[in-house]
Amino acid sequence: MNLSSPAFIKRIGTRFSLGGALSFWYRHYKVLFFLSFLIVLLIGGWNWYYIFYKYRLSDEEKKQYVEQHFKETTFNDAKFHATTEALIQRARLHEEMPANRRNIFEGKGIIPKE
Repeated sequence: MNLSSPAFIKRIGTRFSLGGALSFWYRHYKVLFFLSFLIVLLIGGWNWYYIFYKYRLSDEEKKQYVEQHFKETTFNDAKFHATTEALIQRARLHEEMPANRRNIFEGKGIIPKE
């Protein structure tokens, strides 16, 4: 049967109508949404189960994965101490900053705290 023949298209056109499809949708849309929700839930559950319980890695693949993803970092002790010392010095600087206040009784400008 030739699917592109006019007779086939005409026969499908008489059996399928947009109004019929919309009528079916309006009558059964809750069931269709529920079924699609269940299908997505089942696929997600199966995928979750497969990822967590059915993985199979050989010892060589595990070794390659560990070497690729878990690299040891070197701790630069001198840079760490220099950074912490700079932060402590900044904290001291912020504590030593004079608080400016305005003397409203003399009518003068801002005077530093003594």
